[in-house]
Amino acid sequence: MGGRQAEAGVRIHRMTTRTLLLALHIASVGGWLGANFMQLVLSPRFARGSAESAAAWTRQTIWLGERYYSVAGALSGISGVLLVLDGDWSWSSGFIWVGVAVIVIGGAMGGAVFGPLSKRRLAALESGDTATAAQQLKRIIPFGILDTVLILLAVLAMVHKWMT
Repeated sequence: MGGRQAEAGVRIHRMTTRTLLLALHIASVGGWLGANFMQLVLSPRFARGSAESAAAWTRQTIWLGERYYSVAGALSGISGVLLVLDGDWSWSSGFIWVGVAVIVIGGAMGGAVFGPLSKRRLAALESGDTATAAQQLKRIIPFGILDTVLILLAVLAMVHKWMT
């Protein structure tokens, strides 16, 4: 969209629905990706601390999975769909389906992997079974890396507009 000239010669652009949706889409994906990086960095650090601090951290990762990631994923998906409906892209664009696939896979891993393994880890920490707790974390981390790589792949697909 065009803008109008301000007195000082600065071009002022009108805010569009597309701009707001794109900002929401980028922010929600950034929130998802940032939370993944944070967990990948901090989880091993908490695991080296006391069982109490590791349990407290694990409770927070469970909360993230049950509340935060569902909101970030929903906002990403809804804003992505609205961008397709409002924009110049069509459902036949490959990069859109990469994004859809990543949201679906991320949600499935959350419900089938991250939630159950984190809850088992917490139960082990609370019962003093540090070996089982460590084993659960060793199972969680590779899935966290996979989820992060998939998000980065989707970002690359979106930025480069794969298969348009």
